[in-house]
Amino acid sequence: MGAYTVPGFGMVTGFLEEQLYRWLRAAELTCDRAALLVVQDPKVVISVLMKLAGGCPSLADKLNVDAFLEQARSYDKAASNPVGWYIRNAQTRELSHPLPVMRAREIDE
Repeated sequence: MGAYTVPGFGMVTGFLEEQLYRWLRAAELTCDRAALLVVQDPKVVISVLMKLAGGCPSLADKLNVDAFLEQARSYDKAASNPVGWYIRNAQTRELSHPLPVMRAREIDE
């Protein structure tokens, strides 16, 4: 509350908060890459990401890594125009973790 009473300071703190979230998301991607270095198989890492996102152990055997990667490609394609880019940034700006499809895409590259 106090930060917003000083003129212009609220904008500065908002910018700093946004950059902190961006750093947190980048750190998560670094962790995913470290997992890839350990297991040496992108499909295993992506499968784990899917299980973490799904949250239901009974569905684990029904997960399709290739379909999930196709979703990641579709998500990238949707964000390739200015409106899609704005929607994606608005959707992810305040998240501490990247969306699971974005994490899978980074591992797949």
